[in-house]
Formats: sequence, C-alpha cells, structure tokens
Amino acid sequence: MADTAAPETATSPSPGAVVDAAIVAFAHNGYDDVKLNALARTTGMSKRMIHYHFGNKRGLYLAALKVASARITPPQDIATRSYAAPVEGMRRYIDALYHAFLDHPDGVRLVLRENLDPVAAEEDAAALVSENEVLLHVERLLLAGQDAGAFRPGISAVDLLTLVASLCFFRVGNSLTALSVSDVDFASRRNVDGMRRMVIDTVLTFLTSNIPYSGYESYLEPTPTAEEETADVYSDDGGLI
Repeated sequence: MADTAAPETATSPSPGAVVDAAIVAFAHNGYDDVKLNALARTTGMSKRMIHYHFGNKRGLYLAALKVASARITPPQDIATRSYAAPVEGMRRYIDALYHAFLDHPDGVRLVLRENLDPVAAEEDAAALVSENEVLLHVERLLLAGQDAGAFRPGISAVDLLTLVASLCFFRVGNSLTALSVSDVDFASRRNVDGMRRMVIDTVLTFLTSNIPYSGYESYLEPTPTAEEETADVYSDDGGLI
C-alpha cells in the first residue's frame, strides 16, 4: 500500500519545530484552546502532516509535555562530573537545575498547566517522567555529603528537588502576583541572579544546618508501589505465617 503522507521537502518544518511551537501554544492557551489548524498556519506544517507525525492533538500534546519536562533538567554532562567537596558538587548541580528552569519558562508553564489541569492519563504520565536520573544524581550527592559529615541526615533527594522546584515554579507561576503585590520583577537581571542565590543558599543551608535529627529518613515519603507493598508483607518474617 502506498504511503498516504505527503513527502517532506528540505524546506518542510521538522517535527521538532512543531513540538517547540506546541509547547508555547499549550503553555499559554491550555489544551482545549489550541487548534491544530492554527498550529499548522504557525509552523507551516500541514494539519495532515501533524497527524502523520503525532497521530492527533493529544499525541502532539504528550510529545510537547515530554520535551518540556526533559528541558527543565540539567544537561547530562553536569550529572557525570565529580567533585572532591560534596558541598561544591551540590552547589554546581543546583545552579545547573536553576538555569534549566530559567532557560525554559514555557516548559515550566506547560508542566504547571498539566499539574493543575491534567490531560495525560496516569500511564502516560509515568512514561513522561524525566526526574529519575535527576533523583539518582542528587541522591548520590546527598550520600557523599552525609558520609563525609558535610550534610545532615534525614533529607532525601525528593526533599531537595521539592524545595528547588517550589522556588523555580514560583518564579514563573507567581510572577504577576509578585509584581503587583511586592513590586518584585522576577525577570529583571538583578532578581534573576537574586533568585539563583536564594535557591542555592536555601539548599545548602538546609543541608548543613545544625537542626537536630528528627529520627525520620526524610521529610517527604513517596507512596510505595504495589510491588513494594507486596515485598514489605513478605519481608517481616520471611513469609505470611
């Protein structure tokens, strides 16, 4: 059977360019208000070819959300670097994470929208998560710092990423409120650097403070998977007897 899709030419917009346009459109307008006809006019890719590459509007949305999520994580080369001092390693990584959020505001907006008005199904969301490698790297930095006595116990990678993401999402999601209530312009060069220093100092102070150990392994506890719950049942006495 002949391919029903029209052949692409050297001047045809790439699927990646369409995804970039979709991130902006979905981030600013929401899923329901984005029309493929409008995206076709904006990108120069026909609606037929959009369907060919992404299946439908939902497929394009999921592709945009996946790219947006990946962009607000530090580059892979940052994760492969090693530092003699755990504090310096954590400082550099949090700095890179802040700049990933800073450099992709529309990606941040799209992720915020998805959290407030979900479109992706639960099974889709699991496939879109790009935080696993970030969590693993932060966990390695944490363990190195705790083993060296530089970081206090009772803090997990999830705790740290929650702290960083909260400040970074606030910068985008509450920019208009901050400007109208406090006259703070998060987009000014002074405040871009000020927020960077705040994020780094908050994390390092959180890690190195003399707060007494609470006895908990972390502030936040992930919900165990069904497999983990089953394993816990059998791990107590080696069986159900």
